[in-house]
Amino acid sequence: MILIVDDKKENIFSLKSLLELHNFRVDSAMSGEEALKKILKSSYSLVILDVQMPGMDGFEVAEAISGHSKARDIPIIFLSAVNTEKKFITKGYTSGGIDYVTKPFDPDLLLLKVKSFYRLSEQSRELNETHRALKLENEFRKEAENKLSQNVEELRSILESIPQIAFTTNSAGDIEYVNERWFQYTTSKDSFPETDPNGLTVSFCIQKAIRSGEHQHFEVSIRPLSNGHYRYHLLNMTPVKSDHTVSKWVGIFTDIHE
Repeated sequence: MILIVDDKKENIFSLKSLLELHNFRVDSAMSGEEALKKILKSSYSLVILDVQMPGMDGFEVAEAISGHSKARDIPIIFLSAVNTEKKFITKGYTSGGIDYVTKPFDPDLLLLKVKSFYRLSEQSRELNETHRALKLENEFRKEAENKLSQNVEELRSILESIPQIAFTTNSAGDIEYVNERWFQYTTSKDSFPETDPNGLTVSFCIQKAIRSGEHQHFEVSIRPLSNGHYRYHLLNMTPVKSDHTVSKWVGIFTDIHE
């Protein structure tokens, strides 16, 4: 939306008619004080500001606008019937304006400037919104990562404290963690305990659980490193889900050998 600030109704009417004819949404204010109140309450993409006004003149209004964080990036086009000298123009730029249009204005020239600065303002607004969205997304992701890291550490602490062999895998079945008791049955984190040739393999059990997507249990016979005798264990495979999607699996071997 474009805000027109002018103390004369006829000037506002002519500008508003021209801009609305070209599908711009327009608001108006008849004093600097009224303009500042509106700018703090509403969002504008461009301000067309008359320089010669009673009370606050256009320069004072522009300086006040540039002093508000919410409004300082709004482009301002000054309208002036007099004083197009360098000193006057410089004052306009230093107070926050980005361009001048002299009265009586050329409609085509004014529209060209309005369209250009309006488009730049909208692009800047979109970039700022994208930046804020990315910042929020990044903060949310960091928070989620920290929470996940805490949950993983808590899970590992629990798995270390239980008397069973325990491990976790990712959603594809690749081992991510094993507790100390794992090494009573194999020498490497990346190798499964040896199973009875006539029974189920650990790898088969994991993949079957993954295909089901739900908790599964299997009876497997695995051999400890300390002797050559296989022992029956119940292998429980439990999915860990996030947003209804399996993110990892927890496997626990419970010795059921009699």
